[in-house]
Formats: sequence, C-alpha cells, structure tokens
Amino acid sequence: MQSEKEIEFKNLLTKQEFECFVSFFQIDQKDFHTQTNYYFDTQNNFFKDNRMGFRLRVLKNKNELTLKRPIEEHVMEENTVEVSDFERDAIINQSTFPSIPFLQQFNLATPLLCIGSLQTNRVEMSYKNGTLFLDHSIYSQTEDYEVEYESSDVKYGKKVFLELLEAHSIPIRPTDKKIARLVKYNNMLKG
Repeated sequence: MQSEKEIEFKNLLTKQEFECFVSFFQIDQKDFHTQTNYYFDTQNNFFKDNRMGFRLRVLKNKNELTLKRPIEEHVMEENTVEVSDFERDAIINQSTFPSIPFLQQFNLATPLLCIGSLQTNRVEMSYKNGTLFLDHSIYSQTEDYEVEYESSDVKYGKKVFLELLEAHSIPIRPTDKKIARLVKYNNMLKG
C-alpha cells in the first residue's frame, strides 16, 4: 500500500484553452493515455459526507484502488493499493472488494455501490519542479477539460499555477474534483 500527501491545483478549461495548452507544450495525441475511474460510495453517502473520495482507476497496465481524504486546502492524503485484473473485474461487475486496510478501518455497515464512471484522456509532464496534467474527461452525457498542477509545496505550487493561468489569459474558475462534477451532473440529469 502506498500513502502520500497530494498537493494539487486545478482549473476547468474551455476546449479552446485546452487545445492552446496542447499546442503550447507541443503535445502529440500519442502522448495522451486513457484511464477510467469508477467511483464508489455507500447508499448513505459515507465518503461524500466525510469529504472523501474512493475510486478504482483502470490504466493500461495496472489497476489502483485509491482513498483520498482532505488534510487542508489543496492537500489530500492519498492511500493507494494495486489490484489484479481479477480483483478489478470483481469490483466492477459485483462490487466485491479485496481486503484493504484503509477500507476496513471504517467498518462500513452497507455495501459499496458504483456511483459512476469517468474516462479521462490525460497527458502529464514535468513543469517547474512539479507535474502538470491536461485532462479531457468524458462522463454521463458530457465532457470537460481541465489543467491540474501537483507540487510538493502549497505556497510554491499555487504561485506556479496562478502564473501559468495568467500567462495564458485563463480565468480562475472554481473547479470541483472529478467525482463531484460527475455526481453533480448525474443529479442534474435526474432533475
């Protein structure tokens, strides 16, 4: 199991802004990789109510279960464990999870349910002592674009991120995490 502190800054982009970044950083379509996130919660929204996110991320060569918990603004504690393809299939098809310490600590009384999935075409690159991500996400009946910057320091990361947006004349937009955008959109569809 891997545990780390994640410091991230994110901003939604228009398609045009996204394409400008792709051009500016000279990114080729072959540089993008596809990942699919499946998000889980209990029927009574245990993770949502505790401001946590729990997901299965399926990548080309591995599968990861991750629990994210907020520590402070822009800082998340992230616990991740790799799962086999067999375990991945059991999670997706039957919501059957392997024994995972960071999940067992909650003694959940109700089963976990998949609340939605989201496919992201992502490119990542080193940028000013951190990592810059450009994401094109597709979920439900919509899509969105975002830029994300991960840093090892909140103050430095915020400075770099805001300078990047300003240099490209991109307005700061309140940006929910992917799971929150997915849930919000699905709730909007339900009426």
